[in-house]
Amino acid sequence: MTTSLPLSLIVNVQLNLQPLAPLRRNFGAIVLLTPEVGPFNEQGSVFLLYSTLQAIGAAFGTDSETYRAALPFFAQSPRPRTIIVARWDAEGSTVPAAAAALFGRPVTASVAQLAAIEEGTFTLPINGVPRTFADIDLSSATTFAQIATIIDGVVTADGIGCRFDSAGTRYIIESRTPGTSIQLGFVTGSGSGYLGTLLGLDNVPPTYTIPGTEQQTVPAATIPEALQALSQVYQDWYAAVVVKSPLTDAEILSTANYIMGADRKLFGLTIMDPARISQASSNPIRQLYDQLAYRVAAQFDHTNPYAIVSFLARGLSVNFAGSNTTITMKFKQLPTVAPIPLTETEAAACKALGVNYYAYYDTVPMVAEGTVIGGRFFDEVHILDWYCDAVQKNVFAVLYQSPTKVPLTDPGTHRLLRAIESASREGVRNGAFAPGIWNGDPFGSLENGDMLDQGFYIYADSVDTLAPSDRQERRAPPIQVALKLAGAIHFADVIVNFDR
Repeated sequence: MTTSLPLSLIVNVQLNLQPLAPLRRNFGAIVLLTPEVGPFNEQGSVFLLYSTLQAIGAAFGTDSETYRAALPFFAQSPRPRTIIVARWDAEGSTVPAAAAALFGRPVTASVAQLAAIEEGTFTLPINGVPRTFADIDLSSATTFAQIATIIDGVVTADGIGCRFDSAGTRYIIESRTPGTSIQLGFVTGSGSGYLGTLLGLDNVPPTYTIPGTEQQTVPAATIPEALQALSQVYQDWYAAVVVKSPLTDAEILSTANYIMGADRKLFGLTIMDPARISQASSNPIRQLYDQLAYRVAAQFDHTNPYAIVSFLARGLSVNFAGSNTTITMKFKQLPTVAPIPLTETEAAACKALGVNYYAYYDTVPMVAEGTVIGGRFFDEVHILDWYCDAVQKNVFAVLYQSPTKVPLTDPGTHRLLRAIESASREGVRNGAFAPGIWNGDPFGSLENGDMLDQGFYIYADSVDTLAPSDRQERRAPPIQVALKLAGAIHFADVIVNFDR
């Protein structure tokens, strides 16, 4: 073949790979913080995800408090798809020693393909030292389980075993003794008899290993400490409910204070004691009201300690990417939660503190008033949390994904404004924002009393007005946003005139 020169000497084409934008937070993620630590049997295990009530019943038992707390969530419709159950070692616990294990991926080879191998081989690192197993005859096997039995007989002398997980359709190699005496790596090897790939035990995701660990004593933790431990390994949660009733005054106040200082989180609380809807200065709910603890959503209920779970499941079911999907929590129904008999005095006491209740209005059961502590509406807090996160991620994506740079010029600033506009228009589509009169302070060209025709207004001054120190730090001009919440109709006065 004639030697030729590459075209890149004339036309050099380079591909700029665009990094992925950061994912938006899940503002429907509800946590049940439970002191029932039975299923958390691995060291370092902090949370579990569940998509069915049956799975929680199997893990915790149908007579557990965790199951009881999860029931209103799964009975609600619509609701978020999954719920998070997180660990709270209220009294401390002991985590048993765990055996090292290699969990294979789902097997794609057939039994016939595996049984065709009469001189199989693979190498498995045991405590960092490669151990090769050879001359493995699988020809007598007729099932995946029989293949596991044959391999188990080959490796048993090394203190490990092999089994087939029929539910996960995968092979698992594990130490026969819990603890740190044996640690395992991924299977390696080559040749026609190599079994690692066929068994799904080589280093290809989702194959994974877990280390062997010794028994560990976990000290008792407070609720804020448990929530902090959860946040360190899983930040994408939004609302927390503690699986304990009743919480002490100190637990209520410390948890609320933690949530208020966290990054856009909510604390869900069911109030069963009538003294906690009083105006007494010793009442922790009144103290939260005085502290403007608007990130606490509370519901008064005489009988169901987890009524707030149903409230949160319905309130956080909003799909902000949809059209006209935002809701108000007033008028909503709470399946599995019985409406409580409520006097007008009790209803007024709840409303004064921003506490919700589920009661009959005439013959119709419904939530009222759909607020958080202090009286702000729940949907308002939820919407603004979503919007701030959407703006933050959109603006960061502009800076992060630019293959060159976003210049510190007016056109560069306008790229940031367009990113904010995109999130704002999304809010108009989902029903969070709507056109209306601006009643706030003036800024930019917006005056008090002006009509926000789009439901929002975004303003940034020219980069020419930046201070030299801001230019040196490459800081964009301050960006200001005016939003007009669409709100919701909760009350109506109807005047009827008639003529006889």
